Amino acid sequence: MGAHAMLYRSEDHGETWAPEPGVPADARVYALATSVDDRLYAGAAGVIYRRGGRAWSALPLPDPEREAWAIGVHPLEPSVLLAGCRPLALFASEDDGKGWRPLGLALPSGTPAPHTPRVTAILFDPGRPEKVWAGVEVGGVFEARAGGRAWVPVNDGLPSLDIHALALAGDGGLLAATPQGVAVFDGRVWAPTVSDSPDHYFRALASKPGERPTLYAGLGDGPPGTRGTVLASTDGGRRWAATGFPGALSSVWSVAVDPREPGMVVAGAIKGEVFVSRDGGRSWARASRTFGDIRSVACAP
Repeated sequence: MGAHAMLYRSEDHGETWAPEPGVPADARVYALATSVDDRLYAGAAGVIYRRGGRAWSALPLPDPEREAWAIGVHPLEPSVLLAGCRPLALFASEDDGKGWRPLGLALPSGTPAPHTPRVTAILFDPGRPEKVWAGVEVGGVFEARAGGRAWVPVNDGLPSLDIHALALAGDGGLLAATPQGVAVFDGRVWAPTVSDSPDHYFRALASKPGERPTLYAGLGDGPPGTRGTVLASTDGGRRWAATGFPGALSSVWSVAVDPREPGMVVAGAIKGEVFVSRDGGRSWARASRTFGDIRSVACAP
């Protein structure tokens, strides 16, 4: 789990937590990602930390002033990494972070940007790894073309250009979480989805693979908000229904599923609460410890 100024780890489903050795105690962790070969990545200011086994390595970004807010790991070639940053930048590495090159991601002329744009989501399609998308806050969704040398905005119909998370629906559709709800993309245009919640500030998406994939969404009443919840969808994200989530005291900023443990879902609220479900969201346990700002959670071996 990435808190705003430290990385914590739990070995007992969230009962107890300890700082993760190998990552500096003053590191501001903005993003977490895992790879197919069980490595864990933590994005921070000017660097991505990588854990293989129990050993951590620091992978400096080409610009020490850029903060890594999103990490993408190729689903078949884990040495291929993408780092999405604030201020807006996108870097690629083909050698597991030893070297980086900039990619041509930029906002179209005239895009409104009330605050510093940042990459908040990077998504590979596991079935077609050449298909990659990036979500920008505030800037919309971009699709990689020409092997990542060009990034084309695909924003027709989006309810907001403020993109918080991306996920793939079970039928191949692309989902985007925004402050105005979740939208689904059919390859041409975005369309709204239906939610049972009165709140529409969606912040996180996660997908549980399976014969009938389950999608989870973290949301609340605003940033940072005064209440938060987790919804689930079993129809490709078209409709979102309540889970057994007990309610958080701020918006749920991050959600993660564990592909190795059926039913395991973890959610983090921005003001520091952590929740764990071991039955696919039907029931949840609130961790006894409350942290500072939680930017990201992940399930890692």
